[in-house]
Amino acid sequence: MLRTQTKFFTTSVATYAAAKPAAKGKAQGFSKASSGYVRPASKRITSATLYKNWTDTMHTAKLNKNAKEVNLPIFKPSKLDESLNKMSNFSPTQLKHLYHLGSFKKNQYRELFALPSSLIREDTIGKLISQINNSKGSKRIIVTGEPGVGKSTLLAQLHAYAIDSNYLVLNIPYPELFLNGRNDFFLDETTQLYVQPMYLKKLLSKILKGNDEKVLSSLKLQKDHKFSFTTLGGTKNVELKKGESTVLDLLKSNVNANIRGLQFKTLIEELFAQKEVPILFTVDNFSRVLTRSFTDYRDTENRLILTLKFQITDIIMSIVSGKIKFANPKSSFVGAISGSDRTNKTLPVGLNKIEEDVYIKKYHYDPSYANLLKQGKVEEFELSKMSKEDVKRLLDFYTDCDIIPTKELQNKTLDQLTDEKFFISGNGNPRELLKSITLAYR
Repeated sequence: MLRTQTKFFTTSVATYAAAKPAAKGKAQGFSKASSGYVRPASKRITSATLYKNWTDTMHTAKLNKNAKEVNLPIFKPSKLDESLNKMSNFSPTQLKHLYHLGSFKKNQYRELFALPSSLIREDTIGKLISQINNSKGSKRIIVTGEPGVGKSTLLAQLHAYAIDSNYLVLNIPYPELFLNGRNDFFLDETTQLYVQPMYLKKLLSKILKGNDEKVLSSLKLQKDHKFSFTTLGGTKNVELKKGESTVLDLLKSNVNANIRGLQFKTLIEELFAQKEVPILFTVDNFSRVLTRSFTDYRDTENRLILTLKFQITDIIMSIVSGKIKFANPKSSFVGAISGSDRTNKTLPVGLNKIEEDVYIKKYHYDPSYANLLKQGKVEEFELSKMSKEDVKRLLDFYTDCDIIPTKELQNKTLDQLTDEKFFISGNGNPRELLKSITLAYR
């Protein structure tokens, strides 16, 4: 019975389709009749468009334009004692350089506040600056700590300190950008390292805009350098003279893409060889480099390429290992791990916290990176959570910013709210504290 009904239904449909005349220019069947409907054009994504990744939107769409402004003292590294254990704003000069350097990371809830502000803690930035200044020679430090404890914020404070102290700052905020397989690259036959021209162009621009031009122009080149630049009018030679040209001239030089790796290598050599200005070289999300031995790039035989085969990674690890030496004793390297990256045994072995196990796979332990960390005698700076007093200072600031729900403030004193939020935030985790305030209610 079921077969008969199915056969009848199929025959009826076929008969109806055959009887109905086909539309002009269309095949027979159940094609949709023309209704004059015009498909709308795709949305154009611009810097002011919300039609993009939400994290990127929060970072770039200026959602903080309606945030309440709170008057705070300016962070003055030259008078650090006056800023310790207080909420502070960055000065306009500091903000300008920090934005260009990429010191403010995504997903830090900055849209809640009119201006980037920070709690200057004595046991974090105060201790780190003291550790750098009191050393007899240059330092190589890795900042560790649980996710959300404030490692990127600490680096931003360190950048502000360095800018006000006439340091020259080089910052790499996202190693993922030169390891994710999305940049052009080629193999330099001279060095046998892979170079990424477009990424280096952006990095050089950040170094130029993120530092004071007076500092850059004060550094005379110690060697003669010659580069070529091809335009529609022909090839031009860029000649930089020893003792006359400056690091500023080197950064502003337009060169061909195929020798941009040479330009970056020359910049590093010139900066680290001079003794006049201290260098602060920082890498955020440094764990991305240490925990993945291979990039997302492939060679001509379709094999994944080692991270150490890329010029930028090679230079970073040469600085970490001490192969590239600091001529100025105040110069330092500071890297910070990320809670978003996976963990393995490479960093603990490199810091001499655990014994090496040569029998485990490279995915769990890379001896190349561990040995480079040991060669550079890298030190660990473990970032602690906030104390109850720190949480209280932040809650007092959040109250002034009107970001704490009214129901949270009803029938509770500041001390009671501090005890509650200190517990909810995992005993003083800054990110979890903000989450408990902003994501607790719909």
